[in-house]
Amino acid sequence: MGRAVNLALGGGGVRGVAHLGAVQCLLDHGYKINGIAGTSAGGLFGATIAAGNSTQEIAAAVDKFFTESSFKSGLGSASFSLINTSGMVKALEPFLQGKEIKDLMIPFVTTAVSLKSGQEVIIKEGDAMNAVLATTAIPGFFPTQGEAVLVDGGVVDPVPVDSAREFDPSLPVVAILLHKQPSGFSLEDIKVPFEDSLFEPLAKSISNSRLGELMRHLTATVDVVTYKLSELRIEKSKPDVLVEPVVGHLGLLSKVESQPLVEEGYRAMEEKLAELDRAYSLVNSFRRITKYSRSRS
Repeated sequence: MGRAVNLALGGGGVRGVAHLGAVQCLLDHGYKINGIAGTSAGGLFGATIAAGNSTQEIAAAVDKFFTESSFKSGLGSASFSLINTSGMVKALEPFLQGKEIKDLMIPFVTTAVSLKSGQEVIIKEGDAMNAVLATTAIPGFFPTQGEAVLVDGGVVDPVPVDSAREFDPSLPVVAILLHKQPSGFSLEDIKVPFEDSLFEPLAKSISNSRLGELMRHLTATVDVVTYKLSELRIEKSKPDVLVEPVVGHLGLLSKVESQPLVEEGYRAMEEKLAELDRAYSLVNSFRRITKYSRSRS
């Protein structure tokens, strides 16, 4: 049995496909996933991995989603939102339908935020599909969930390192952050959130309008704020290894092909394997046990 590791999977919309590559890299190098804590896209991909599905199966489902379903307008639905979740639910059903979080093969938690209380909600039990819909409920884009009015957990905790550490404080935490951009990229180049998924003439019309400009600016603002919040949370929670695939140039809800993102996630994780190996040293293991086990008691 290989070394065990806890994962903290961050949010980032379709960029979350890169999580699959990072996880596959760990598995290929003999690591065992002890527990997964995911926020937003990290919750979605974390749940499907925790349910025992291969990264290849999940990546194939992503490609099928963008070929057959993709993101559709939610205007006129019972719970107002720009996008409905029917296509996403259909894509997730083979992996999560009828599954409870406690029954998943790998221990799993996800996070959301209640707009009623303003507090973070750690979802550790209940229906796995509902948990994913809660953690991915981007305010204004996807419908809120439940009586507590739950929305995307990334609003307050973009990378749930502390939740990942709860599985076993003695083990290293690998955190995966999805905001790193290639050099020379400008946020002005970002697309309207669901531009690739709309009827083409309508997409072009919206993209070139003041509404399109407003949506691009809103998306860019959310990206900047989330990234800065992520940096602060990472600095505070100090994961043993921080992995940053270069996927921050992709719009949160852009149409993507899975393979390039999987490959980039794999590359970014492979780059940090030596650092992860050092995290198992006697000194680092003792530090984790004394610091985090004590803080939990």
